[in-house]
Amino acid sequence: IAYHVARARGEMGLNIIEHTAVHPMGLCSSSMTGIFSDEHTEGWARLTAAVHQAGGRVAMQLQHGGRQANPDVIGQECVSASECFAGRDRRTAREITVDEIWEAIEAFGHGARRCQEAGMDGVEVHMAHGYLGNSFLSPWLNRRDDEWGGDLQRRTRFAQEVMASIRRLCGPDFPVWCRVSAEEYVEEGMHPAEMQQVAQILEAQGYAMMHVSTGGLMASAPYYVSPGHLLPLAQAVKEAVSVPVIAVGSITYPELAEQALEEGVCDLVALGRPCLADPDFVKKLREGQADEIIPCYLCAQGCQERSFSGGQVQCAINPATGRELDWPDWPDGPPATRRKRIAVIGGGPAGMQAALTASRRGHDVTLYEQANQLGGAFVLAAAAPGKMELERPIEYLESQLAASDADVHLGEKATVETVRDGGYEEVIVATGALPQDADSLKGQFSGAWVTADQVLAEEAGQLAGPVVVIGGDVSGTNAAHWLAEHGLQVVLLEMAAEVATGVPGSIRRYLLEALEHLGVEVHTLAEVVGASDGAVIAMVDGQQRQFTAGSVVVAIGRVPNAGLADELEQAGFRVQVIGDAVEPRHMQAAVYEGAEAARIV
Repeated sequence: IAYHVARARGEMGLNIIEHTAVHPMGLCSSSMTGIFSDEHTEGWARLTAAVHQAGGRVAMQLQHGGRQANPDVIGQECVSASECFAGRDRRTAREITVDEIWEAIEAFGHGARRCQEAGMDGVEVHMAHGYLGNSFLSPWLNRRDDEWGGDLQRRTRFAQEVMASIRRLCGPDFPVWCRVSAEEYVEEGMHPAEMQQVAQILEAQGYAMMHVSTGGLMASAPYYVSPGHLLPLAQAVKEAVSVPVIAVGSITYPELAEQALEEGVCDLVALGRPCLADPDFVKKLREGQADEIIPCYLCAQGCQERSFSGGQVQCAINPATGRELDWPDWPDGPPATRRKRIAVIGGGPAGMQAALTASRRGHDVTLYEQANQLGGAFVLAAAAPGKMELERPIEYLESQLAASDADVHLGEKATVETVRDGGYEEVIVATGALPQDADSLKGQFSGAWVTADQVLAEEAGQLAGPVVVIGGDVSGTNAAHWLAEHGLQVVLLEMAAEVATGVPGSIRRYLLEALEHLGVEVHTLAEVVGASDGAVIAMVDGQQRQFTAGSVVVAIGRVPNAGLADELEQAGFRVQVIGDAVEPRHMQAAVYEGAEAARIV
């Protein structure tokens, strides 16, 4: 409730509640929200009342998971219009029976009724993303030859009957619209030209808007894909119907949203991940403060991968997302009970967030960064091919620091004497992590080598191919990608069974496809046992192999750079250690720990 209230206060035109199961057979996870029982209505009524009180409007996305439902949660096989692979783990989804079809239709109707009784402003029928409704519309997933499949009229019958059920239970005036996949990226699937015809049929049946999405990973594309990539699909549907069209799809830049509206590409813009990053997106835009919007950079870390948050939806760049109840005073609170002199050492994401939060609370803050720029190791991550969007959170934090009262010292390495002479009462250490060097490798290792950091910083000098990259973690794969993009032959050796395991799934898929496309030779279960000028020797699947190496890049992990923290503690200072200086991880951990440390000093 607090999450949606925050977005209503941020002047979002409409809060659409996440896909919510209308039937127990449609549950995609054990934590998925439901609207399949009258007992659910009271809770949704509380949420609706709170959003209305905050000045917002609220609707629910009604969904039946179909083949995307979780068999372990529903206790049986999942269903689809026709037998097919299940979207979750490629188990088989069985063909739904006619009796079950009517049961699902009635479930949509009663789900809408409960939303109406809860006081909601409308419902969106989810018929996209491989869910049950989509499986009937899709010529790829629907291969039935009865009255529920075949030509367009029969494939749209499920959607037509859902609308009839809702109208019977909710009356003619309750707003109902739908979400569709206009492109499924398989030859046998839905494509924009056919979706134009489908949309016309749905409009004729009373669906009041078309929310145009897509199938596959492109529905929540990562930073490798250009923002606004689905706008052409919305435009295609808009050309075919007279009802309003909602566009969606990585519309992370406010100017992109405004352009789409001004040019008539769509009538409304849906903001999913961008409003996770900033609940005040619309309010700031309306008030002429677009440069104050916290930027979503499509990292998938907090909203999709979720490992740091125990499965709860959060945000890598906004630590308050998902903590609206715990941090009601964000971003300026809690006010400092006494103004203290605080030293923050390290200007990566953790240190930048710590300095910003402490300053906003009223403390006297000085940030020390030994490099000549802010951003830490994240600057190197942004240097990898296709990762330009990663510059945005650093630019945002840098601009916020510049507008704050925090004092930033670049090119200055802080020491115990710096802290002592500055009269600082508390110290937050965010000195990051350092790459392990070749000395950490087993066996005899001689000859020249460079680190992945040096490659990405363009400080490795002239490298000769083939380049052998030892280590397939995030930095190793980034370096391999960079080298291959620059025309070098690359061999990547990783001792684990997979590479890039620390990368969120949707991003990892794009990265691995890029490495394959560029001809990077990847060997897993490859343990390096020796190297000398011109060759690297590794045990690969139990066999010793020698790889010709014109150059060697070492990317075998990072270790916390916590030496200064130990020295400060020994000198008697109050110290908090945050970010990679505790354990090498990612932006979400760094930003959260920076904010949390600054909230308690």
